[in-house]
Amino acid sequence: MRYYRTAWYVFAALAIIVIIFELFFRFRYVNAGNRVWRIDRITERACLVQVGDALCEPRVFPANSRSRMNADLQSPTPEPNIP
Repeated sequence: MRYYRTAWYVFAALAIIVIIFELFFRFRYVNAGNRVWRIDRITERACLVQVGDALCEPRVFPANSRSRMNADLQSPTPEPNIP
């Protein structure tokens, strides 16, 4: 019975950590001119954020590719390159 309680506490702690990560750390928002992009920190998929919707680009590169950067964002940093 004691092991079930310990397992339950471990499971609850992991669930809380995952929920906090999803809510606060998963996405990065980049302001590029008059557009706002949401970039997933895990998959590096970029989505154009509009009121009530997020339009995501189609996946064109393999998951292990190093050149996964949106063409509209010329810089992988939060500060976009504005000509």
